[in-house]
Amino acid sequence: MVILDDRVGGVPAQQQVQLTAGCLFSGMGGFASGLAEAGFSIQWANDIDEFACRTFRYRFPGVRVIEKDVQDLSVREDDLSSVDVLVAGFPCQSFSQAGNRRGFEDPRGALFFEIPRLLSEYDSFQRPKLVILENVPHLLKGGALEWFDQIRRSLRKAGYWFREQTCWIVNAKDATDLPQDRERLFMVAASRKYFPYNPFSFSSIRHNGKPSYTIDRYIDRTKKGKESAYLSADNRYYKMINQKINGGESDKNIYQLRRSYVREKKDGLCPTLTANMGIGGHNVPFIKDEWGIRKLSVTEVAKLQGFNTAKPLFPAIPESEQYRLLGNAACVHLVEQIGKMSAAILREM
Repeated sequence: MVILDDRVGGVPAQQQVQLTAGCLFSGMGGFASGLAEAGFSIQWANDIDEFACRTFRYRFPGVRVIEKDVQDLSVREDDLSSVDVLVAGFPCQSFSQAGNRRGFEDPRGALFFEIPRLLSEYDSFQRPKLVILENVPHLLKGGALEWFDQIRRSLRKAGYWFREQTCWIVNAKDATDLPQDRERLFMVAASRKYFPYNPFSFSSIRHNGKPSYTIDRYIDRTKKGKESAYLSADNRYYKMINQKINGGESDKNIYQLRRSYVREKKDGLCPTLTANMGIGGHNVPFIKDEWGIRKLSVTEVAKLQGFNTAKPLFPAIPESEQYRLLGNAACVHLVEQIGKMSAAILREM
């Protein structure tokens, strides 16, 4: 975990000029939450998803949310203010090893190119100083290396220093206190107008080796969950999961329901939380408590993603959408670390 001093150049944090950020593919605000924790002021956000935008507005009431297709977004027409950092967790399905692996031939994957397009629409000295992208690790090596090469060429053409050495494949369980086995790729580009080279290096981040806290810090088995979260004893999934638990390492582990089988997640970890866990079937995580077998609650999932659950996270939207948005979100604690590193670089610039 990164340990950074709140004082930069001898100046206390409260006396420093506030750094700003804008969010593309903003979702419910995982990136925004992490950057806010790192001291950034979120200026604007864009997403096409109705429930994502409703949730972002609910969580960040003072931030301008532009609800439209990124392909229709314009720096000039939509008055996108200049920001210090632009973040974007662009769609990952076409780059995932578990997906169709069509890369940029998939319309979802091709949405990446809207990022350098928008960067190029800014006047050169108005462009974001740093660009932070997030996706699946397979993007780095997939497509016979062509996917990453296209990203590199596109960002360089838009006026940014960018190379493989400023990318970071990281697992949340290794670099945060969160016991979630969640591996992601973060990529950082730096504006050539502000930097003589890309100053970003992830080598200073210390990996914990294992989370400091056990799964019991995030999952509450002492209280009965919502009735709707429990499987009935005659449910076929109940029988599959119960059989796996009875033959498993521990009934305290999380058991993940896949399409046609159940997987036990060992070592006190939570499996990767995904967008489709709230709609039944594939990737749903279950636990056993004294009342039966139930899926993880929205609050438990939010905690495992690093969100602060002291205040409500969602407006009045369906619970299935809450799970979907959480599964799609960037891990808040990882973003916070990268945000603090970015802030230190920008203040020393």
